[in-house]
Amino acid sequence: MLVDVREPVEFAAGHLRDSRNIPLKELAARMSELDKFKSKAVIAVCQSGVRSAKATTQLKNAGFGEVYSLDGGVTAWQAQGLPTAK
Repeated sequence: MLVDVREPVEFAAGHLRDSRNIPLKELAARMSELDKFKSKAVIAVCQSGVRSAKATTQLKNAGFGEVYSLDGGVTAWQAQGLPTAK
């Protein structure tokens, strides 16, 4: 499960395919949308890795067992020539 914690405008400009956009400021209020993924790996994504690191802390505190932050975020992803969707 990929959770993109960037703002909707950033998400619309380009995101990892099949990711779900839940801005960091809304994550606590929308955590129930992710409950069914508590037993699966969840990868938080943002532009550079700062917001996704904060999101992983929130997710771990909410009981998610396997949570990761995409190192370097979408910027690093695109620098590697990997695809994004719009």
